[in-house]
Amino acid sequence: MAVFSRRDLLRKAGIGTAAFTVAPCLVTSEMLADEPRVSSRSRYNISDADEIALGLRFEKELDKAQAIVSSPILDRYLNSLVQQLAAKSQRPNMPYKIKVVNSNEVNASSIPGGTLYVNRGLLEQVTSEDQLVATLAHEIGHVVGRHAINQLMLTFEAKALLKPVLDNLNKQNGVIEKIILHLGGAVAMLAMLHFNRQDEAQADLLGFYEMLRAGWDPHGFVKMFAMLEKVERAAGGRRIPFLSDHPPTPERLAAMRHELTLVTIPAGARTDSMSFHTAKTAAHLLPEPPKKVKAEAQQTPQ
Repeated sequence: MAVFSRRDLLRKAGIGTAAFTVAPCLVTSEMLADEPRVSSRSRYNISDADEIALGLRFEKELDKAQAIVSSPILDRYLNSLVQQLAAKSQRPNMPYKIKVVNSNEVNASSIPGGTLYVNRGLLEQVTSEDQLVATLAHEIGHVVGRHAINQLMLTFEAKALLKPVLDNLNKQNGVIEKIILHLGGAVAMLAMLHFNRQDEAQADLLGFYEMLRAGWDPHGFVKMFAMLEKVERAAGGRRIPFLSDHPPTPERLAAMRHELTLVTIPAGARTDSMSFHTAKTAAHLLPEPPKKVKAEAQQTPQ
């Protein structure tokens, strides 16, 4: 198995580095390291406000197409994790939130503007809080890296729809919704957004440092990849849809293990909690997924 150093991974991904600094109350000076620094603007200079506006349109359409399920205990817990991670990200001012999709597929996703989705199937697979937090941190990393909004803009451009989208981003005239429908609907359209391996590698590293700054032990990434390998083995070695565009799991695992040698993890970094296990119980008590949604949930982008 090839072992990549951080600089090897960043070079492969085309990602620059910058000094990693955090509040002294969270880490020691020995923890200074590098992490990717993302651009302050998205492709075509889409502002944060415009990204949020477009994300809300997609969120509305996705919520119609997916079986969103609500549990007060689960919703409160998951949103607390997301808010803690987002506060330590490079884009802390986005309106992050998370929703649960009632599907047995092991999957999680994020869309422009900061909305995350996690399938109950993933919640039932994770066994510790740091494993779940690593998954959420990776998805927040996609938002921080502006991966979805950039891919959406490229898709609109390829379909000769970029100008009408940009012209109507802040107009409530139904044009954006018609464009989404024209392209097959939000689920189908977002399924077209294949993040490249550079994006996935960047999201891993961004999530790693979000997690570390927020007070969790980033060994959770190692646990997450071990869980994904287990899911892949159960599928007979076939890449599951959730991982179709990611680098091979063993490579991601090796990269994170190497990253762990370059930082000092504070004593008391979180790994698990009673709240996690309470939320796990709440996930098991959710109603059975509707059969008609299962096939759609497989198309959810990673």
